[in-house]
Amino acid sequence: MILVIKIKKKIIKYKKFLLGYSGGIDSTVLLYQLIEIKKKNNITIRAIHIDHQIHPESKKWRLHCQKICQIHKIPFIYKKILLNTKNKNIESEARKKRYKIFKQNLQSKEILLTGHNLNDQCETLLLAIKRGSGPKGLSGIAYKKKFFKNYLIRPLLSFSRQEIEIWAKYKKIKWIEDKSNQNTSYERNFLRHKILPQINQKWKFFFKNCLRTTKLIYSEHKLLNKFIKPIFKKNLLKKKILNIKNIKKMDIDIQYFIIRKWINLQGMQMPTLKFLKSILKNVIHNKKKKNPRIEFKKNEIWNYQNKLFWLKKTYNIQEYIVFWHNIKKKIFLPKKNGYLKIKKKIHKNNVLNIQAPKQQQLVNIRFYTNQKIQINTNIKKLQNIKKIFNKFKIPPWKRKITPLLFYDNKFISIIGIFSTQEKYNIDCKKISIIWNHKKE
Repeated sequence: MILVIKIKKKIIKYKKFLLGYSGGIDSTVLLYQLIEIKKKNNITIRAIHIDHQIHPESKKWRLHCQKICQIHKIPFIYKKILLNTKNKNIESEARKKRYKIFKQNLQSKEILLTGHNLNDQCETLLLAIKRGSGPKGLSGIAYKKKFFKNYLIRPLLSFSRQEIEIWAKYKKIKWIEDKSNQNTSYERNFLRHKILPQINQKWKFFFKNCLRTTKLIYSEHKLLNKFIKPIFKKNLLKKKILNIKNIKKMDIDIQYFIIRKWINLQGMQMPTLKFLKSILKNVIHNKKKKNPRIEFKKNEIWNYQNKLFWLKKTYNIQEYIVFWHNIKKKIFLPKKNGYLKIKKKIHKNNVLNIQAPKQQQLVNIRFYTNQKIQINTNIKKLQNIKKIFNKFKIPPWKRKITPLLFYDNKFISIIGIFSTQEKYNIDCKKISIIWNHKKE
């Protein structure tokens, strides 16, 4: 009964709980402990079971969990998720989808509970070391953390799987055994069945020390974060834009920490130390290249005017030509770069308005030109497209996707930026074209 008392002391100040109930030993033990606490305390419990639809016995598991909840009069929620079985990191995908469903089903002031235990914490720490993670990754699984407007608590985190199993057998509780947990091709299962039993046999204190280590790292990471926060906040211009003018003069370890924090802000998994070094060397401190960049999964990090920009990966479409046969209808641009359409009213800024095409003219959209262009009636000098982009401060990642309007082979306008001041189609009415970047 000691296990129950310890957990009761930790969570009893809360009154509403949503339990992530898989039917495995951890969530089952947690459910039964909540049931015991409920007998003497005014708390409400709901259980949510998520079916990953990849195991042949998933229906049997759902019926088992539903039956247990019916017996103990606990509201039961059943949800299904669809996973990409070809995904190499299917565990990560499943976790993200589970927590999304948890978020959608949490009620006001309801605490989410999961059954993570001490062994899980140790496995997570070793996997973080294997990946070369920083302090955040090495902090392991948090006992309690903010979960949107609520909290996520893991009451069993300081108890080993062996302790939990002893309690379950003592109470004669039935739980589900997932045979896929024996598959050692998964990294976590490999540690669980091949490595950790040998370590535990050699050093009985190893699991508890893993917990202590994660707590110490978390504490130091929290302190460091407190120190860095004002620097980070001062230089964070927007969520996806970080001013690095002063940051790159700081101690290298501070630079690493700030970049990690910025990447984490984008909702990404922490990069390896090797990749962080590459960002500093090839992007932040690269003096050979004017606007250095690096790819990170489906994203890009650019150094432009002493600022880091976090962007979705863009594709060079400068070789494309799109013919706009009917300008009364919108036209979609290649590689999901939005669409163009005629605005109902002409623009207040006359520079953005253009003369409508004549009936016989072939309207076409390009993304590059080597033509020399006149941008001002007072200055007769013609300029190339690169100088014009520089003049209007168009960032490099936009230059390869920005639509250029042509009538036949004559340059007319950079959509949304300026129109040529050369005389053409004088007898035609003026129109304004807008570029909607969003996919419809």
